[in-house]
Amino acid sequence: VPCDGSYCRPLVAISLALSPLWLWFYFSEQFGIDIFSSYVGYVISAITLTMGLVVMRYAPGGDGPMDFYMVVPLTLFSFAIAATWLDSIADKLVQLLGLFGILLRIPATVMGLTVLAFGNSLQDLVANVSLSKKGLSTMATTACLAGPIFNLCVGLGFGFWALMKSTGKEEIHVELPNNIATGFYFTIANCALIVFAGRVVGKGVIGRGYGYVACGLYVVYVVTSLYV
Repeated sequence: VPCDGSYCRPLVAISLALSPLWLWFYFSEQFGIDIFSSYVGYVISAITLTMGLVVMRYAPGGDGPMDFYMVVPLTLFSFAIAATWLDSIADKLVQLLGLFGILLRIPATVMGLTVLAFGNSLQDLVANVSLSKKGLSTMATTACLAGPIFNLCVGLGFGFWALMKSTGKEEIHVELPNNIATGFYFTIANCALIVFAGRVVGKGVIGRGYGYVACGLYVVYVVTSLYV
């Protein structure tokens, strides 16, 4: 909704007011939870409706920025809603890729290493490249490392929690396929390469050469994963 310091006030208000309907659909589809079966859904609806009315009545229109006390809760709530959208879309994307893999007789490993990996990382690539072009290379590098760490820690943590909740099991038996083990090894190798390029070779600066070596390392990883 916001763009270059401006926003559409009616669209923000309507999005806030109707967001409980999306949350109801999301939790019903993903977890089988009806938020309107208890007071929780109605409390959320009352809060978001009030926020929508406040935005519609008191928020500045046109190019005027919102006050800080209004921006913070709106940003946090919007982030949570965006996360549910991404989770739902990612779930449908995985199902769609599985269908394409079956129809085209492409192994699931190949689909995961190529199409799914590229699609999952493309938005991060665009964002990090944009940051680098604006002189925020340190932030872009940090985001490259922080994103996978978040996925591994929070993604796996919530994933196993949801799996145990849906199956009723207290523990989940996990096997480590060769292609995933290969990914771990190459991740460790890339981290060591970053430290070596930045601390030893570049003396605190990661040069252009690391980018070429990292791209070559990724090609080796993909080929290795397909043949192990």
